[in-house]
Amino acid sequence: STLLFNFSAFSASHKEVGHSHEEITTNGISSGEITSNIININVNGMVCDFCAQSIEKVFMKRNEVKGINVNLEDQKVVIYLQEKTDIEDNTISSILEDAGYTVESINRST
Repeated sequence: STLLFNFSAFSASHKEVGHSHEEITTNGISSGEITSNIININVNGMVCDFCAQSIEKVFMKRNEVKGINVNLEDQKVVIYLQEKTDIEDNTISSILEDAGYTVESINRST
């Protein structure tokens, strides 16, 4: 019960401050596996571990995604897709913009 309350309190305060934190984490969060089917996304608005974890969780639920790296310092998200799969740019933009972030560019390398 206390753990849930603390998470709820953090989540509420996170929204109230509009993603502004005095501490900015510089380490990216990595999950999954690296592949050669890569999408590099420049994103504005990611400032804390909560931001990175949210992005990681959403994309890792997709079947096409094999791995992800969220780098807060560089404001970059790298998605590693399953071979011979793809996610359209408008889908990526929608996911990130619906979460409150601004997509600056999407680049692919296969």
